[in-house]
Amino acid sequence: MVELEPLFGANHLSMAFVDSATLILVCFPSIYFLLIKPTLRDLFAKAEAERALTEVRASNEFLRQDAEERTRVEALERTKADARIQFQARILAVVQQAVVATGKGGVILYWNRFAEWMFGWTEEEVKNQTLAKVTGFTSEAARTGLSGFGAVKGWTGEVKAVRRDGTSFPAYLTCSTIWRADGSVAGFVYTFMDITERKSAEAAIRDSEEKYSTVVENSPTGIFIYRNGRLEFANQRFFQMVGRSQNDLAAMDVADLIHPDDWGMVREMWRRRLAGTGATQDYECRILHSGGETRWISGRTALIRYGGEFALLGNIQDITERHKAEQALRDSRETLHRLSARLMSAQESERQRVARELHDSIGQSLSAVKFMVERALEEQTAYGPDSPQSRSLRAVIPVIQSSVEEVRRISMALRPTTLDDLGLLATISWFTREFQLTYPHMEVERLIEIEEFEVPESLKTNIFRIMQEAMNNAAKYSQASRVTVALRQVLGDLQLVVGDNGVGFNPGEVRRHTSAGGFGLASMRERAELFGGSLILTSSPGEGTMIIARWPLPDEAIS
Repeated sequence: MVELEPLFGANHLSMAFVDSATLILVCFPSIYFLLIKPTLRDLFAKAEAERALTEVRASNEFLRQDAEERTRVEALERTKADARIQFQARILAVVQQAVVATGKGGVILYWNRFAEWMFGWTEEEVKNQTLAKVTGFTSEAARTGLSGFGAVKGWTGEVKAVRRDGTSFPAYLTCSTIWRADGSVAGFVYTFMDITERKSAEAAIRDSEEKYSTVVENSPTGIFIYRNGRLEFANQRFFQMVGRSQNDLAAMDVADLIHPDDWGMVREMWRRRLAGTGATQDYECRILHSGGETRWISGRTALIRYGGEFALLGNIQDITERHKAEQALRDSRETLHRLSARLMSAQESERQRVARELHDSIGQSLSAVKFMVERALEEQTAYGPDSPQSRSLRAVIPVIQSSVEEVRRISMALRPTTLDDLGLLATISWFTREFQLTYPHMEVERLIEIEEFEVPESLKTNIFRIMQEAMNNAAKYSQASRVTVALRQVLGDLQLVVGDNGVGFNPGEVRRHTSAGGFGLASMRERAELFGGSLILTSSPGEGTMIIARWPLPDEAIS
């Protein structure tokens, strides 16, 4: 009995558990539908409500932030717009043009400070006034289209504006249309710019152009502009010179105007001038007249800017008549040179003939008389050596001898026989010795640095005559103590130098030729130039005088 109680107790518990489980299984559906399911549904609904509430809160926060951002952006845009409006207002206030805005009917809505300065009206004074009334060009506005359809299209041009004090001035006006959003016209904006100075400058330019046009067209010389191988401009005088008309300018070729023999020279000179290489400005050439006549012109060019490029401004003058006169003068001069050469040659021939006659005729006759007198003295027998007759005859002999020597001197002065017999160098030596004897107070220095065969025969007489005249002038006028004579070859030229250390003179003072003055400087220069040479005289007071005569030597003489 005692042992069965625990077992009975365990069974009792098991049965109780089974009964409870059965009860639960039987009652659970009812409990679920009556208690659990409503509870779970309430909990789920609450959770959904909380989630929806959270989403609504988040959405409201986003909308709030978006509204705040939008408000901030709009405020920023308004600030920017206000700043832009203020900036534009400042620009309109300080712009150096009068800016006026009007309604469609022309009533002034805006008037900037420069408009106040330009017209003399303040912005308050012009409000509700029309632009035409304030500026005073109603009729002109009507003519130029500043109202109605013309203004709608916009307009720019020059007008005559009127200030408050009644004075007028030229202005450049622009008119622009102000459009509404719907495309209709709201008003107009006008800008005025005072162009008084510009108009004055234009008038000055026109006056200058008219003045220079008058000068150019009435110039006695031909004027042209040369660029890119073409003539861009030419005045009427130029067309007269070449025998063309203004209509021919476009098709005119410069090469057809200049003589073919001169075109190469002119073209190269113009090319160098345009290149800036320092070509000469002045030139002379021949041009071809349309009638076939060849004429000479003197030209001058200057480098200028024309049309944004370098060009030549040319000036030409017809020198045909002058050229003919110069050619005639050159021909006459050549004729005179030839005549002078022939006269000098004839003079030298006559000198030579007279000198020979004096030497051979009178000199020999005097020598014969002297011989006869001496012979008579030797043959005297009736009279003694101291008789009056003998003394008279002896007195005649020195006179006759002196006459013979005088004849010889005159003969040598006319034409030294040594020049023909011994040559130039021997004649120079003889003449300098005689000069030293005649003028003992003057020292003669002789420098001969050339051989006789190196001196052309045609120059010998002229060299001697120039030396003779220069030394005689030194003896008469220089008061020198030394005279130097040099004959040498310098750089292919035969050079004669005669210099002294005398008082000198001013070469600018022209010495007149007199009968007592010999050949003179002009004669020496003429003798030098007759054979293609030149003569240079240098002197100054107190510095002595030097005469240099030069002749170019032929190649065979130089070698």
